[in-house]
Amino acid sequence: MSGHPVLRFAAFELHPAAGELRQRGEVLKLAPQPFKVLELLARRRGEVVTRAEIRDHVWSGDTFVDFDQGLNFCIRQIREALGDTADAPKFIETLPRRGYRFLMPVTDSTPATAVRVTRLIVLPFRMLRPDPETEFLAFSLPDALTSTLGGLQSLVVRSSMTAARFAGDSIASSQIGVEADVDAIVTGTLLRSGPAIRVNTQLTAASSGTLLWSQAAQTSVGDLFRVQDELTRRIVASLSLPLTNREQQMLRRDVPSNPAAYEYFLRGNQLSHDAKQWSVARDLYLQSVENDPDYAPAWARLGRIHHVMAKYQSGGTQESLDHAEAAFRRALELNPDLPIAHKLFAQLEVDLGRAHDAMVRLVERAHTADPELLAGLVSACRYCGLLDASVAAHSRALELEPKIRTSVGHTWFLQADHARVATATIADYPYIVAISLAELGRTNEVLPVLRELEHTLPGRLRDFVIAARTLLEGDAAQSIAAVGRIVGSNFRDPEGLFYLSRHLAHLNEISPALDLLERVVASGHFCFPTMARDPWLDSLRKKPAFTKLLRRAETLHQDAVVAFERVGGRHVFDAAPLPA
Repeated sequence: MSGHPVLRFAAFELHPAAGELRQRGEVLKLAPQPFKVLELLARRRGEVVTRAEIRDHVWSGDTFVDFDQGLNFCIRQIREALGDTADAPKFIETLPRRGYRFLMPVTDSTPATAVRVTRLIVLPFRMLRPDPETEFLAFSLPDALTSTLGGLQSLVVRSSMTAARFAGDSIASSQIGVEADVDAIVTGTLLRSGPAIRVNTQLTAASSGTLLWSQAAQTSVGDLFRVQDELTRRIVASLSLPLTNREQQMLRRDVPSNPAAYEYFLRGNQLSHDAKQWSVARDLYLQSVENDPDYAPAWARLGRIHHVMAKYQSGGTQESLDHAEAAFRRALELNPDLPIAHKLFAQLEVDLGRAHDAMVRLVERAHTADPELLAGLVSACRYCGLLDASVAAHSRALELEPKIRTSVGHTWFLQADHARVATATIADYPYIVAISLAELGRTNEVLPVLRELEHTLPGRLRDFVIAARTLLEGDAAQSIAAVGRIVGSNFRDPEGLFYLSRHLAHLNEISPALDLLERVVASGHFCFPTMARDPWLDSLRKKPAFTKLLRRAETLHQDAVVAFERVGGRHVFDAAPLPA
């Protein structure tokens, strides 16, 4: 049976010849008809498969009395086997009165040639005795392991944020395996004894709880990289991961030459996730690169902290953005293949109006099993108008990291897929969810929620909510005033400005809408497919200035399409046909 084709998606395999659905080798119970329905949907992944097509394919020739009831039963059985739901689908989306769509990326291969992908999570380590001097290692050492292993094609590593959910109380490995969707778990303990620190680590099989290996190491705080390096090698060897020559070189490449530099780096990583500690983290990274100017990961993290401080803190300056770009370029000069540098630099480039460059670089590296990199592609592709590719990047990221957050809600909004946008939490996307619910005829449902949010959200977010509420209530003057407050606050986000430009156009505020749209395209957000068909922009379509902007956006979009094809984007994502 090893020569027969196999359909793979997420942690599942469909073996059509055997009629079996498997999850990590375990055969799941699924009757023949639900299996046939699932196979059809998986083979046509991303397409709307009508109920009539399913009937003709699965029940052809059968004298079936109640087809609708039978199909509904099949879909319920499939969802139960996959752990899916109709309300928040990861695998099968219901399109009322139309049919169904399979959402996950699917690969068609044979077991003999497929590369086995292992899913791993590195949990925060436990401090056996409180010690303020070394407690930063409980997060930073597992986080460094996660970053190092995340670039391997045959390994999916859950993010440190996901791992943090399982810190503290003891949780059964089988439960972690199910909730995090992993095959193996790394745990560890730390104990300070004078100038030395003892690190005990274990690798456990998630499903069975079997201990695969354990290791005890004692080292000085100043020699921590040796522990990380040894752990990396043991994990790779124990899981029998097939490494390419490039991956072997990658694991040997970023070795800090100065112990103090590495300690500053780890301490900065711990604090970088707390906005109140950003300036301290920045100073630690600066000390790290001062002590070791050739350690690329420290330069990448320094670039990220400069970027977030410039973007989110009051008083953020162009100088901070320049420092961020210089740090990223230094990181990539030292290590052109460093995944975290490409991922974090792309976020800066999108904000600087260079989404095209970010998209190209991330697509070239999308073969790695890095969900955060793919999450970055969701926005980079969308800014270029590659909406199908943006959704495909989201689906693949979700396959690798089921709990990952991406910006796909904005992509659905630009696709006018209001039903999908409406499934998001309004507190996460207040403006676009409110507008989408209104487009679906649910204005009365959303208005009370918007009024409540006005009392809880700060600044610009509050004004976005007011703009939406007053628009839906028909108070054009107040809605325009709210938009004016946002624009007047030196708001620079190109996508947010696009929403405001179409908002003003919808209220027939022609000149201000055109001025904002000019800023949007000049800032690197050129979503031509939406600009070409969005009915909220209809009031602008007879204006020569809009025609000029539309042509400019189309040119930039077509350049992005060509670049996407050139770097193999269609093959990477199996995306739907792109605009010509």
